[in-house]
Amino acid sequence: MDQTQVLSDSRKSEILLPLFSAFLIVNFLFFIDEGYYDFRWMAEWGNWLVFGIYMIMFFPIQWGISHFLFPRLTGWKKIAALVGLTLPLTILLFWIVS
Repeated sequence: MDQTQVLSDSRKSEILLPLFSAFLIVNFLFFIDEGYYDFRWMAEWGNWLVFGIYMIMFFPIQWGISHFLFPRLTGWKKIAALVGLTLPLTILLFWIVS
């Protein structure tokens, strides 16, 4: 395997894993909040707009946690660590704010 190919795969993983974990967290939050425990929220374009805004807010947080707190983890372990750390903290923050 070429060195540039290895570097490229590493860069993709650096972006895709935090993006996927942000998607899981935001999708869960919309499932319990916007959809009232179902996925009917997906039928309205306004909810997708807010979903995009949440993704824009959550992705940098997930990337920072992934890059600085869990640099040695890879694959599903990194996703589990990201979701396992940030989902309870997010729910706690929403509970404190509301």
